[in-house]
Amino acid sequence: MVEVAKFLKNAKDYVGDNCRLAQWLRAIDTLNREADFSEFANDPVFKVLQNEVKLCNFSSRYLMTVDMSDFDRAVAEYSTKMDIAKKMLEQGKLSVTEISAVTGLPEAKIRDLK
Repeated sequence: MVEVAKFLKNAKDYVGDNCRLAQWLRAIDTLNREADFSEFANDPVFKVLQNEVKLCNFSSRYLMTVDMSDFDRAVAEYSTKMDIAKKMLEQGKLSVTEISAVTGLPEAKIRDLK
């Protein structure tokens, strides 16, 4: 087992260590810090690692933006369905069950609009 935190804490002690394990730890640390990866760019294994990390390395701000836009979209869709259900109720042409089938809203929510 490798204790990465201890290795990185004492990285200066391993500057001259070019064993594969030390290289992996430095490469992973470099990617985590989004630092210059050119030291590892000529190694095909580390190049694959870098490309894989690029695919899954989204910033928390980006993820929050995506989550919020999905949430906002869902709220807007729900609100629209509620407005449609309310108008349908006011027209009195359809039953609560029919309005539920059209809007996808639960019958209880539609009854609450009365």
